[in-house]
Amino acid sequence: MTGVQTCALPILLIDEVIRFNSAECPTKMGTFSQYDHPHTLARYAEVADALGLKGKTNEDKVENLIKAVNELKARVGIKPTIKDYVPDEKDFLDRLDAMVEQAFDDQCTGANPRYPLMSEIKQMYLNAYYGKHEKV
Repeated sequence: MTGVQTCALPILLIDEVIRFNSAECPTKMGTFSQYDHPHTLARYAEVADALGLKGKTNEDKVENLIKAVNELKARVGIKPTIKDYVPDEKDFLDRLDAMVEQAFDDQCTGANPRYPLMSEIKQMYLNAYYGKHEKV
């Protein structure tokens, strides 16, 4: 993958990250025991409200937020999947474990509202590559 393609990865993963972070688990963060739980579902729903996105539940609002983000990406010419940028599936899969490890070791990962397992990061990458949304 080229540098330009690598730079596009965060935006291609944003819907997966929003879904992952908005899950109300774990209910307590192990890293910071004083931290009750991240309340990210409600916070993403607040963002949706601020943008005028509708929904009967916070979950609906988060899905509408993800839909709006994906519509914006399409409007500015960002392709929807990693596969659109890296069509060689073998190349992607050969690099996947290294990318997962790098993402897990990234200093920003520790500040994530929900701390991911390596297997969860891998599934998010696979979802973003294939354009699917298997639960993480």
